[in-house]
Amino acid sequence: MKNLFIPTKQNSYKPYLLRKACLVFYTIILIVVNSFGGLLGISKVSASNITPANIIALTNQERTATGLNTLSSNSRLASAAMAKAQNMFDEQYWDHFGPNGETPWQFIIASGYNYVYAGENLAKGFRTSEGVVEAWMASPTHKKNILSQNYKDMGIAVMDGVLLGKQTTLVIQMFGNLTTEVYGSTTTTPTESTPVTKSPVIDTGQIKSISISHPKSGGILKDPAVLVKGSVDGDKEEYTVEIIEGVETLTEVQADSDNWEYSSDEIWSDGNHSIYAQVKGSSVKSDDTIFEIDTVAPNILRETLLVTNEDEKYTVTFSTDEDWCEIRIMNDEEEISFLYSETEDVELINFIPTDSVVLYISDQAGNTSELDISEYFLEGDTEEYSNFSLPLLINSIKTSEGINLIVVTLVLILISIEVYVLWKKGKLGKNIGEIFVVGLWVTILTIGIFKGFGGITI
Repeated sequence: MKNLFIPTKQNSYKPYLLRKACLVFYTIILIVVNSFGGLLGISKVSASNITPANIIALTNQERTATGLNTLSSNSRLASAAMAKAQNMFDEQYWDHFGPNGETPWQFIIASGYNYVYAGENLAKGFRTSEGVVEAWMASPTHKKNILSQNYKDMGIAVMDGVLLGKQTTLVIQMFGNLTTEVYGSTTTTPTESTPVTKSPVIDTGQIKSISISHPKSGGILKDPAVLVKGSVDGDKEEYTVEIIEGVETLTEVQADSDNWEYSSDEIWSDGNHSIYAQVKGSSVKSDDTIFEIDTVAPNILRETLLVTNEDEKYTVTFSTDEDWCEIRIMNDEEEISFLYSETEDVELINFIPTDSVVLYISDQAGNTSELDISEYFLEGDTEEYSNFSLPLLINSIKTSEGINLIVVTLVLILISIEVYVLWKKGKLGKNIGEIFVVGLWVTILTIGIFKGFGGITI
């Protein structure tokens, strides 16, 4: 066994695993894996480390490092980015503008985001979120978008597919701002020389009370385009309703019946809102209506995900980045639902995992995210699986890049041992030429392997 790895007198100071026959064997393995791996079921490494949350966090790190505001995750921009990615796969193009006249702006508008400022960054073929953002920051045009003072919102899509005959991962980053206000801008107060247009005040007549019927106080809304409606008690034929949040009048509504409503394309920000309605020109006003807008789905923190198996009972343990109210686990056509529990442990009794196990998690507003957890239900005697244990290790080794790295690492270790032993024996000079050739072979392979971890931005 020693003669396989270490130069000795018995193997003429040439380890068997570094002889020409073995090097030819390694080369054949690498050619088969990289050229015909798909036919043999050996998959490429997927871009599992590229997630919208990672891209958003890294982008905001770049902005805060230069003193800029952070960008908010916007569900409509994310929807626009997903539509753009799908269109690129459907129409098979790699450009900001499609072959049928598609533009980034049409996807943004179609999502319901009526922007004042908008922008787009694209990337493909990367393996990590860090690689994507670093490449964008190295490009003047992409960097300009990331560090623009015009943007307040951001949406990300990450989608796998075949583009122009090659399996790849697309990353779409869309920026936007619904207002003319930009970072660092100030609002000027009208002076005496600036005319201010005032709406006419309409007498309330016999109106005795006013109320808001929608949204309900204490409610949580998923749609940021809020419909506000209510009614009055009185006999007045015509009146004006002011909708007020804090000390700011959001809008005025003209009405000529007992019922009134306000619907707008304006996007309300995520978080808590407190509004009331008042009949203009009077002291008649409604009670405060307090509600919350939540457009962001909860996400499971992968590093906390753990699956244990004991007596044919699986237990799924995890933590989330925000509150959730329901979990669904899809196992092919079988669906299992769970409501919120204090422990965030989900027990699956008599559960038979298949090749596809997907976990869906929803919040009270109905926002839902999904996570493929198939890898955590591997067959075998191992009782516990987590994000940094056996499943991910096996999953990575089963890829062509994993095999490449194993072969290169093995040869590098063998060369290092050989160089050390020959140096100690005083025989390094006689063998330096052959060692150099093998080292060059390994270097070329290493460059080729890690070149695959890069990608393209436009």
